[in-house]
Amino acid sequence: MGKAILITGTDTGAVKTYVSCVLGRRLARHGISVRPLKPVESGCLRGEDGRPHPADAAALRDAFAPALPLSAVCLYPLSAPLSPHLAGRLERTEPDPARIRDAVAAAASEAEVVLVEGAGGILVELAEGYSFADLARELSLPVLVVAEDRLGVLNHLRLTWGFLAGAGLSRAGVILNERSPGAFPAREFHEEEARRIAGDRYLGKVPHGSTVLPEDLFRRFLATGI
Repeated sequence: MGKAILITGTDTGAVKTYVSCVLGRRLARHGISVRPLKPVESGCLRGEDGRPHPADAAALRDAFAPALPLSAVCLYPLSAPLSPHLAGRLERTEPDPARIRDAVAAAASEAEVVLVEGAGGILVELAEGYSFADLARELSLPVLVVAEDRLGVLNHLRLTWGFLAGAGLSRAGVILNERSPGAFPAREFHEEEARRIAGDRYLGKVPHGSTVLPEDLFRRFLATGI
């Protein structure tokens, strides 16, 4: 049985998918069998078949598991650009937590590592009354936090990191993602502050435009033993 890791963001727009793709590719290059799972994706545009096309799930699949059918990566592609539980309510397709838990277990039985990508932050509900934090708790998933390197990130990171500790959830680490190019006054301090917040679980930063995971970040990720 492999390990499953939940990848969450400090907020919507932290570009978890991008970080998940480069992490998954690097794990595969290291000889580790890895599978993606994006249980719920909302805000999907219509595909050629007229159905919601989960673009993030497709990016994950194409990055490091191209043989998988897209339906095995994303169980619930939803059109409305809303929190998954609201999109599911609107479209009368509420995600079933039991089905998602089964999918995580099935993926972990076939791969050494399963990267389970959430939607937005840790308390986003994938079904009404059931958040990604609940999924992590029930399946004992370590949580990897992707924090967008922008003004305001330190508050969001403190809230997320503190919540995980208070909820008794395993904290796999923090990755700072440089989503946009160019400098701004706060950016030069963010790595130091992220390290102060997360301690030895600060794994490093993915520079803007990177197509590969920095080696020092990857070594720290492996060293966590997650």
